[in-house]
Amino acid sequence: MLRAIIIWLILVAYIIILCKLFSKQMASSSLYERAVKPSVFMQNTYDFRQNILSDIDPILGLQMIIVALKSGVAITRALDVVGCSLPASKGIWLSRVSKALISGSTWREAWSEPHVCFSKKDKNAYTSLILSTWLKNSLRESWIYGSSPVPVLNAVLQNYEQSMKNVAKKESSKLSVRLLLPVGLCFLPAFIFVGILPTVASFMH
Repeated sequence: MLRAIIIWLILVAYIIILCKLFSKQMASSSLYERAVKPSVFMQNTYDFRQNILSDIDPILGLQMIIVALKSGVAITRALDVVGCSLPASKGIWLSRVSKALISGSTWREAWSEPHVCFSKKDKNAYTSLILSTWLKNSLRESWIYGSSPVPVLNAVLQNYEQSMKNVAKKESSKLSVRLLLPVGLCFLPAFIFVGILPTVASFMH
């Protein structure tokens, strides 16, 4: 009987130690940050859409450009219309790029300072920088060679959506692995108490 009590105390101590280790790991892990501080986590990682969007949403801006180009307008007109339609002058740089191209600037000149200029200290300008990078790289061939820009922009959208799906799968697999630890902490002691301890106690009697 004394041996059974000692074994039981050892198992209780083992469970307490494991629970403390698990709580420390969760408190320091990115999973804890995602659960408790989602806004802080999302600001520093791949998905900008959870940030404080006082600036342009790149996905929305890109879709607006696609709609404008599908209506048959030129690239410069599409940039100008979308830039003017965005609130709080957040798309003024699009209008500047359009005017620079119309005035005869090269593609590289139109997408550089002073037409496109974002402050590195402004965290909200990060989304505008993403949109400008997408448009600069995707529309270049169409501007130079006259090909249709819509398929290229659609490909950019599809690539982003596929990237987000891959990231979601990766994160879900990490989450499933992390969830196995508390499940193991629950089932292993239960197995010991229900299966092993009664057997040991019966042999001792």
